[in-house]
Amino acid sequence: PPSNRGGAPPPPPRADVAGPCGAETPADAGKVGGDSAARDELVFGAADSVSFSSGWEMLLGQGEVQNWVRSSPGKAEHMRYPGEWKFAGGVLEPGESPEEAAVRELQEEFMVHLPKERAACKLHLLTVMQTRPVRNVSYIMYNFVAAAEENPWLEQLDSCAVNSALEKRRVEHAAILGTGAFWDLDKPEREQVSPEVRELSWLDMRSAVLNAYTSMNSTLTPANAFQAEEFARLAIARRDPMFVTMALLLEVESFPTLRSLVRHTASLDPELVLQQARWLEHGMSPEEVAQAWQTWQQGARDASRSFTSAEGLALLRAERSHAAEAAAEAPAAEEGA
Repeated sequence: PPSNRGGAPPPPPRADVAGPCGAETPADAGKVGGDSAARDELVFGAADSVSFSSGWEMLLGQGEVQNWVRSSPGKAEHMRYPGEWKFAGGVLEPGESPEEAAVRELQEEFMVHLPKERAACKLHLLTVMQTRPVRNVSYIMYNFVAAAEENPWLEQLDSCAVNSALEKRRVEHAAILGTGAFWDLDKPEREQVSPEVRELSWLDMRSAVLNAYTSMNSTLTPANAFQAEEFARLAIARRDPMFVTMALLLEVESFPTLRSLVRHTASLDPELVLQQARWLEHGMSPEEVAQAWQTWQQGARDASRSFTSAEGLALLRAERSHAAEAAAEAPAAEEGA
């Protein structure tokens, strides 16, 4: 981030969305795989490298690999997006709004203690996306931003304490597993004791994007040693593609300040954004899915700016930076008049 006038550089903006620091990711950092054309267009475009300079940091959790709730003594099942760095999230419960689900999942998965007063928990709807199908399942994703500058509970989050609690949960689960009693538990009881998140960490944007980018390599490129070891143990040959997460990260990178992000989110019509995001319907054949994806890429990009080319994102960044500068100068101009 740029330095303050005559002072030290400000801390990077933090959110449950984030990532920073002018580091470069080379274009040959894994340009292979079935999604390589789409991901490379989005990250690199025609360039040989990409730099990240917004200063955002992202609070992400690395998921566990084995799905203990669905596993049995004779068969180990694995999670959707096993061992990936991702946001807290999950499916809506009956009668729950997307924002209410986001708050609940943030508390359950990341062990964040949110204030009971709704006004003390500020979330901004950033995007609505429909995911690429993984094992014939696609989700409509509502993505909310909670910024540390607006939320003291996030600014004061002790990730080390959370990770200690996650470790304690794994130890307790291993003890129950060792006695054999775990397999006699029903589903709700298993959900109460099974580990779901391995680790919580603030990641800079380069690291977060690179983790998502390499998930789409044609040859297995583990995110870290934990994922590598678990994939070997469970004989998992490929990572689930993190394309939507990567696109969301790049969308956040296009905002120069929190104020510009908040101004953008306030202008969105949630119903219109949902209509623009949908490109799949239930019951489509693989051929229809492929055609729908091509059609959506070609015709609907302008409606969802996070799914565009690197050049398009660069223009969007410049546009938002110019708007932020104009907004910052406006009060000074009024005062001078």
